Amino acid sequence: MTYYLLVYGALSVASVLLSFSSNGIGQYAGARARQILHESMLRNILHCPVRFFECTPIGRIINRFSADMSVIDKKIATSIQRLLQFLLLCFSAIVLNAVVTPWFLIVAVPICIVYYVMQHFYRCSSRELQRLDSITRSPILSHFSETLCGLTTIRAFGQQRRFRSLLFSRTDAHTSAFLIMNSSNRWLGIALDYLGGVIVFMSVVAALLTVKTYPDVTPSLVGLAVNYTLLVPIYLNWVVKFLADMEMYMGAVERVQQYALTPTEDYRLQGITVPRAWPQKGNIVFKDVSLRYDRSREPVISNLNLHIPAGQKVGICGRTGSGKSSLVMSLFHMVDVFEGKILIDDIDTKLVPLQVLRSRLSVIPQDVIMFSGTIRENLDPQSVYTDMELWKSLELAQLKDAVSSLPGCLDAEVREGGGNLSAGERQLFCLARAILHNAACLVMDEATSSVDPSTEKALLAAATRAFAGKTVITIAHRLSTILDYDRILVLESGRIMEDGTPAQLLQRSMGIFSSMLRASQEGAPFTKNGQDSQRVVNYKRVEGKNDSN
Repeated sequence: MTYYLLVYGALSVASVLLSFSSNGIGQYAGARARQILHESMLRNILHCPVRFFECTPIGRIINRFSADMSVIDKKIATSIQRLLQFLLLCFSAIVLNAVVTPWFLIVAVPICIVYYVMQHFYRCSSRELQRLDSITRSPILSHFSETLCGLTTIRAFGQQRRFRSLLFSRTDAHTSAFLIMNSSNRWLGIALDYLGGVIVFMSVVAALLTVKTYPDVTPSLVGLAVNYTLLVPIYLNWVVKFLADMEMYMGAVERVQQYALTPTEDYRLQGITVPRAWPQKGNIVFKDVSLRYDRSREPVISNLNLHIPAGQKVGICGRTGSGKSSLVMSLFHMVDVFEGKILIDDIDTKLVPLQVLRSRLSVIPQDVIMFSGTIRENLDPQSVYTDMELWKSLELAQLKDAVSSLPGCLDAEVREGGGNLSAGERQLFCLARAILHNAACLVMDEATSSVDPSTEKALLAAATRAFAGKTVITIAHRLSTILDYDRILVLESGRIMEDGTPAQLLQRSMGIFSSMLRASQEGAPFTKNGQDSQRVVNYKRVEGKNDSN
């Protein structure tokens, strides 16, 4: 008896140690796998071109990082471990029954085939139901995010009921898919329980036949076989469930891997090394440049030739879809330059590493991005500038007094998206970033379209002083803001239709620029900005002189 107790104790200790080691190794492997999947997806998403975010709903991306990563984090590693565990337990129980009661094999084989057919049918259904559950969740996240961004417009037009109804309909669609998926799980459980009852019954019959046929089989062995027979349905149920769950959960891995393998921008890490002060002059040349967003679409700009001398102030205007933003984005290689080349200070931008190229140019976009943190962190995220340089940039951007009045000054809090700042202040902070960057080329992409005339005047005046002698390219929302520029380009259908000084273009009374300016002034017959009023008077004088001639 002591011998058996020692053997049983040793086996129990070994079982506990093996269980601890298998669980530890399994959880470590799962943690490593989900870390690699998350990092590869995040790295890939951050390196995707801008076109990817324009074509992909934000809710779909959020769904990958929330619901799909939650499945990978919480369920897959545990399910794999449990599946292997119950597979081995089920196999050992069947082997033990087959050794003690050979008649059990006659019913075990067909019942296992029935189990396989049932789990195959369930797996095919559950996989599609899980995919449907994920697909119907993304529109909810997208709709919620878009509603929050456009909440002011929705309330202004009284569309709350329509957006609420749309949210409820999408939630109902997701709930229906979720309900059907859970109903299928319940169906599987009930079906397997009934099948398990058949296994137990047939096993008891096989045990009785074995006792009848083989008198040397002791009652203790028959009891052991019946005891393990009661466990076989439980083990088989768990095997089928975890096998189906694994196939269902692997859909999350498939979707995450899809984003992890999405084509990214070519950052040209092996590109040429440019001087530290490049670009020093800001001389820009477009040579036979053709741009496109996608290989399957027509070019937005074809065979463009343009020279912007160093230090020139250039205004670009045109109707919607004329190619203004595409032309400017090509400087940062955010649009595919599939023909020709762009030279900045005689260096082909295709040869410059992408991160270096974008870090050497400054841009003031229409929608300014402000991060939650402090003013210092928003102006200088990498902490490379001194406080004196920060204050100088704020002074040139006419923000020094406003920042000095805040508690903490440079360490004053900035809420997410700059929620505690006005639209004009956010634009001026973006100008301060550009001044601090001190690049030779500045791009303003309709930077004053969302600010009032007084803020617009202050922004343009500050930009003129701060970037005197540097190349400035402005996409104009209000044509009156570029009347004092050195040069104006008028684009239409991806081609330069008019090019010259403001005075030269205004002399063409039937020209595109004159027509656009005339239409804009007729749409806004009065202005509070004295400088704009003077520009209107000058424009009318030139137009009247042309008409008299």
